[in-house]
Amino acid sequence: MTNNELSRKVLASLVAHGGTVRFRALVEELEEDAKVVFKNLFFLEERSYVSLATSYPIDAVYPQIHIVRLRDEGKNLTLDDELMDAAFPLWDGDADDGQDSPELNHGKPVTFTVALELLAVRVRESIDDEDQRDAMLNKIEALLALPIADDPIAQK
Repeated sequence: MTNNELSRKVLASLVAHGGTVRFRALVEELEEDAKVVFKNLFFLEERSYVSLATSYPIDAVYPQIHIVRLRDEGKNLTLDDELMDAAFPLWDGDADDGQDSPELNHGKPVTFTVALELLAVRVRESIDDEDQRDAMLNKIEALLALPIADDPIAQK
């Protein structure tokens, strides 16, 4: 299972459980290694999709996750297929024809527009400073206006 598939399954599980689930129950439901789920949850928390109830046992290097809660940002993502696809794109590795780069646009070649739109979603999610976020989005918008925006990105 890819990280994006796991992220999607975690969010779907949280929706199915009314927004809250115990870590151990989630690991069992996903039938995935606890360390893999652990890392994925911190990734989702960094992006404000989930919140984690944790504790630090004595002499622990890493926290222990007890409860996972779906945040509004995560719920909104599950309700919008386009946002979900932009945040966690899926691709069919068998259809990749041996190329190293996945095609993010449902079997169509990746264009600069697709890549820039994905970048815009990430900027909106991760940049808290409004001025910095607006400046970055303006630069992306200028790049989208270039004549080459719809050209396929060369893949190795």
